[in-house]
Amino acid sequence: MRKIHVIKHALPTPLFERLVDVVKKIGTERTENMGTYDTTFWFSLGTQPANIVEECVSRLRTLVQPGPQCIGMEWWLGRLKHGESLRLHTDRDRSLRKLTGKVVHPLWSSILYLNQFPSSPTIILDQVLSPDEKTWIPPTPKHGRSVDPIPNDYVVFRGDLRHGVVANEATAAASEPVDSAGPAQPQSELRLTLLVNYWDRRPMPPNCRDYDGTIYPAISNERIDLPAAAGQRRTAA
Repeated sequence: MRKIHVIKHALPTPLFERLVDVVKKIGTERTENMGTYDTTFWFSLGTQPANIVEECVSRLRTLVQPGPQCIGMEWWLGRLKHGESLRLHTDRDRSLRKLTGKVVHPLWSSILYLNQFPSSPTIILDQVLSPDEKTWIPPTPKHGRSVDPIPNDYVVFRGDLRHGVVANEATAAASEPVDSAGPAQPQSELRLTLLVNYWDRRPMPPNCRDYDGTIYPAISNERIDLPAAAGQRRTAA
């Protein structure tokens, strides 16, 4: 499928490792009832990164090159329990959908994998919502791709494609998750991702908000590489 790309070693190793450490410090904050997927943040194109996640998002944008329509990025943290799936869906402005019923998709969706979770691949299908927003085109997918979570791999795909996480119960039972260093971890370990959507319009609040450190304070407590951040600002401008 031409609209799905996997980029290996997306971030410089030192920056990637710092990002992983910060997300691990956040732990299970706001994971109740899938709240982690209802808590997203906005980073406008051309602004200087104010925290380590924005620094990473700024670097990832240069790999995607989302086009002149893109005005900014929506980012959030994905954290799934061992054996937990995420239903197949399309990314959208969730607050707009709730308020008006209208479905608007980002230009591009993307996932940066922070740890290895062989039992829980991302499934991306060649299906999009029909105009009635109730059925899929095509009704049965003809093509699809399964992407295994591998640390620092970055998958980018068209923002209207149906996708999700399908936990393989047989694989999950046979093996425990493994982190980037290799040793087996207990089944309490979370599947960690940084998700970034590239938009031609800003998603509505309250789902998408500015990051001010109130939520996930561990992010604001981590220093950022100011010289690199300034360089990324010049690139994005």
